[in-house]
Amino acid sequence: MSTLLDFSAGVATGAGGNTLSGGQIVDAVTSGTPILTKLNPGASCNLAFASYGNIGYRILPDQDCALSVSGGNVGELQTMRVFTQQPYGGNCEITWPDNVIWPERAAFVDSRIGAICCVEIMWDGASRYYGRLIFG
Repeated sequence: MSTLLDFSAGVATGAGGNTLSGGQIVDAVTSGTPILTKLNPGASCNLAFASYGNIGYRILPDQDCALSVSGGNVGELQTMRVFTQQPYGGNCEITWPDNVIWPERAAFVDSRIGAICCVEIMWDGASRYYGRLIFG
């Protein structure tokens, strides 16, 4: 199949082979979470929730960086995955924003060379952000 949708049989067939009907969205178009890379973001970096759906960020700092979180659609539960990796020299301190509620305390980001940390931040669809450590 050379196109995303095949209508040759009188029905829409998505790239994943599923037959679509009505207003369904093609499975290939909506799969996965987009990820944006922030290379050397500087002393501060804003992480905005997507206009719709979920989003991910890969943060590759070269200095201490204070993160901020913004956005989120009212009435829509959204998640953001934040992946940080320390540079060759390490020692970059990552500061999480005060407007994120953590189960106990903000996630610890190891500053050793090459250290990786993955955090999920959830927007509750109303007014709050919640964070949790996934890895690191």
